[in-house]
Amino acid sequence: MLRNIVGDQDREQSHHSAYPLSQVPVHTRDFTLSAVVDAEDIITGTVDLDELQIGVDAIEVDLAFDSDLSSAPNGAGSMEDDLLKAAEAFSMMRRSTILPIIVGSASRGSRFNDAGTKAKLASYCLRLAPEYCNIDLSLKDNELKSLMSAKGRTRVIGSALMDERPAEGWQDETCSSKYRRAVSIGCDLVKVTMPAKRKEDNFAVETFRSVCENTHPRTRLIAYNTGKPGRFSMCFNRTLTPVRSLRSQHSLGTQEWQWPSLRARDVFASLFASFVYEPMQFFIYGANVSYSLSPAMHNAAYQACGMPHTYGTHSSPDLDDFKRLSRDHHFGGAAVVQPYKTMVVPLMAGMSSHAKAIGSVNTIVPIREYTEQGAVPSEQELLGQANRSGEVLALYGHNTDWIGIRACLRRGLSPANTVRPQTTALVCGAGGQARSSIYAMLSLGVRNIFVCNRTKANAEVLANHYNELIASSAISELDTCHTEQTRVRVLDSFDAEWPKEYRQPSLIVSGIPTQAADGTLTNFTIPDNWLKSPTGGVLIELAYRPMLTSIVKQMRAQAHKGWIFMDGFDILPEQAFAQFELFTGRRAPRKLMRDEVIRSYREEQSQHGISASNRDPNPSAR
Repeated sequence: MLRNIVGDQDREQSHHSAYPLSQVPVHTRDFTLSAVVDAEDIITGTVDLDELQIGVDAIEVDLAFDSDLSSAPNGAGSMEDDLLKAAEAFSMMRRSTILPIIVGSASRGSRFNDAGTKAKLASYCLRLAPEYCNIDLSLKDNELKSLMSAKGRTRVIGSALMDERPAEGWQDETCSSKYRRAVSIGCDLVKVTMPAKRKEDNFAVETFRSVCENTHPRTRLIAYNTGKPGRFSMCFNRTLTPVRSLRSQHSLGTQEWQWPSLRARDVFASLFASFVYEPMQFFIYGANVSYSLSPAMHNAAYQACGMPHTYGTHSSPDLDDFKRLSRDHHFGGAAVVQPYKTMVVPLMAGMSSHAKAIGSVNTIVPIREYTEQGAVPSEQELLGQANRSGEVLALYGHNTDWIGIRACLRRGLSPANTVRPQTTALVCGAGGQARSSIYAMLSLGVRNIFVCNRTKANAEVLANHYNELIASSAISELDTCHTEQTRVRVLDSFDAEWPKEYRQPSLIVSGIPTQAADGTLTNFTIPDNWLKSPTGGVLIELAYRPMLTSIVKQMRAQAHKGWIFMDGFDILPEQAFAQFELFTGRRAPRKLMRDEVIRSYREEQSQHGISASNRDPNPSAR
């Protein structure tokens, strides 16, 4: 909220900020959708907020409270009450989503219909510091200028929603004048809508859009026809098309002009059917990935969003098959697991700064078009190439492992364990996941990181890798003013005493395999004298097979001391959310993907006759 108001980018970021689409404003992307939800439905809990977010890029909270309530006793239903309800609905939505929120608008027939109440509503909504705020262009110039001066970092959508179609339709001077007025007062986006009389009206809006964007390319236009004949134009509107939830209870009868008639799935169906988007093929590649839960998770997400993509597995003893598969014209991207995370690096024409620093790649996307200068596209430009087939010119590598680890570490930290200069972290193991774990800890601002591995030499190589990067200021996630105090150190063995000059670790990640090559359990646990943090902490075991490990049992006994335990079932979906964004250019349906991982695992274990007690150590908590 404070960052939205004052633009203080140095303020500590949330655990969502590392996800790829967090770096790209919604209004700069194409064919984005906003789910419209009634504020009353949020407050009363009559809408499924998780389902609401599937397939969309933003949430628009409609503030149309029942105007008949103004006659209620004891002042109930007054405008002040409605404004408080607006704040309540906004805060509830903010806690439930990482998507940008749009406020400021109210359906016709609500209390906020005259100029005075519209201005008051917009002013109040700006104080909530949303990402976007609708402001009615019917307000007077002085009212609009006053609102614009108070917008802070909020982006303003100047809205002209016409009830009647002008005489000349989209060619009418009324449309152009409203657009020019919005641009002149400094609106970040302009929204113009009108009823459609016939299907041909949908082509006129594209002409209007082309003229406006050629004249003012920096001001994004939201323009479409309303009513049933206008649905075509809504599907091909490029910015923040309003859609309804899958189970919206609003009647579309005589009030269709008030409420979106399309769902996100309808829009995606149109975009794929018209070849704007195309079905793509994704897969996870490794030495043995037949057991992977990723296909079930990704395919469930594609189906829920209405995307006809497919995600499969491919096991191979070398990279020859990968080289062949990645040249397919419908190759959309791949997840790569061991032992190929470092072996694929030479195949990449470009890599994200994170993948370069970590030294490994777990997510690969195709490059189908270079820049005009013949260079590798930026990551934002690559997102624009998603969902489109064609010749694969090269490959681009990402690492999303660190994003998943970072998100879980951040979420598991209690206020008492907030990262401070004295905070200490521990990484057990020195493999590829250990690299990602250290990077995640550095991105959180941890300055004292210890590594312990059964082969000390491997731990020293890992520590030296990061210490050299820290000294050369090569890690973009690390605050350069703290580089002198930041260091990765190596512990001699798991039998060593914890160094007395450092605090006990409050962040621990174990990348030690839970099973040997022959399938026997390793029974690894954290030394008890390394778990003496007086405020507990967060411990993550990266493996999830088997579910019930020695560390799980150990951490159950430590739970009363403030320790939060997470495992691969927490990490896997988190890193997959980032992969979904890179593959599709869309936000992932998070709850659905989390639920699918657990559902698929339980189904798999049931098919193998494994008892419920071994299948899930804490089913009620999941």
